[in-house]
Amino acid sequence: MKRIIAFFLFIAFLRLLPASPRGADAARPTPTSPVEFDAAAYFLDGAAAMFAESVQLRRQLHRMPELCFQEKETSAFVAAYLKKLGLEVSTGIAGTGIKAVLRGGRPGAVVGLRADMDALPIVEATGLPFASQRPGRMHACGHDAHMTHVLAAAKLLAAVRDRLAGTVVFIFQPCEEGAPMKETGGAERLIAAGILENPRLDALFGLHVLPDLPAGKIALRPGAIMANVSWIYVRIQGKAAHGAFPHQGIDAIFAAAQAVNQFQALISRYKDPGEKAVLTIGRINGGVRSNVIAESVEMEGTVRTFSDELENRIRLGMENILRGLETSLGVKTSLDFEKVNPAVMNDAGLHDLVLPVFRRALGKANVLTAEPLTIGEDFSLYSRRLPSLFFFLGSGVGNALHSPAFTVDEGILKVAPALLAAAAFVYLETKAGQ
Repeated sequence: MKRIIAFFLFIAFLRLLPASPRGADAARPTPTSPVEFDAAAYFLDGAAAMFAESVQLRRQLHRMPELCFQEKETSAFVAAYLKKLGLEVSTGIAGTGIKAVLRGGRPGAVVGLRADMDALPIVEATGLPFASQRPGRMHACGHDAHMTHVLAAAKLLAAVRDRLAGTVVFIFQPCEEGAPMKETGGAERLIAAGILENPRLDALFGLHVLPDLPAGKIALRPGAIMANVSWIYVRIQGKAAHGAFPHQGIDAIFAAAQAVNQFQALISRYKDPGEKAVLTIGRINGGVRSNVIAESVEMEGTVRTFSDELENRIRLGMENILRGLETSLGVKTSLDFEKVNPAVMNDAGLHDLVLPVFRRALGKANVLTAEPLTIGEDFSLYSRRLPSLFFFLGSGVGNALHSPAFTVDEGILKVAPALLAAAAFVYLETKAGQ
């Protein structure tokens, strides 16, 4: 009986002892556990800490704008920065393209971040102290900021390379703004040169600044977010005559006017009113003087849609209209319908993955659902080959893209690098856990 009483007293004594610290630690995630790591908060802190450096990077890139496939100095500057981070840097891809590889400390998937490098043939009118030093050229589309975002994201991710569950590839692309007629652009050339291989990318992220949004807000959506883009070139051949005797000629200008009017019916009467599309004639050239019936007219324009089916219907409609003018007016016509880029398509899985991350970083009110825009982007060529996500970043200030006064609120340099780094990090962690 005494032994039984002693046994129960001993058990009661054990229950009064504090829990083992070792046992408690074993049940708690370690400091390096991905579960405990808040990528959004961590990279926001990092982007804020390197803000002054990011500002200097952006301003230096803004000073030295270079046009399509001429980005030699820009490419050298970017490559030098990436090499200092200890990345595997390849240059001269498709001319001036760059690929930098950051291999993480843990095996896993491969994710890419892409920036465009080229500027526009525009005379800058911002009055900034770091304005373009290249007469007649400027970064009027935010590519200086895009490059800075990805460079800063590379630095943020390089600082945690030991815990990366895979590989990050940084792509710096030439000639996004559009190659000359009948020439291939930057994305197409990089893809042909193998930019998505060795290592093969599993996913890709990119962004574009947008002055229509307040600085720091972002907008994204699954599916089409930017449009199919095609250039159109129309030639109408008539017959010259004296302006006083129009019946003796075939007036190419009159035929061109009919063509422009009827083309617009393809938008207002040929498609579902709820489906977005644009057909713009932006240039007309014809005639020699005021008293001569114009013998020929050349027109140039663009078609923007969000589906290949509608784009094809509009092209067919234009061909039918021109054939009708040949029959009714006696002109001869030609249409060159040049497909530039398909629509940018966002992968629904990537959208759903990063949406909560972006909301944690910026707050739900600052993460908006994007309205598809009829502007184009050759990021679309990547999005047709692998799961991709492209989003808009509000750049504030208000001056339109491609305007001589365009600039960005530099406060976005505290935000965009963190979003890109967090998207890449979370993607790799998620793939590692599958």
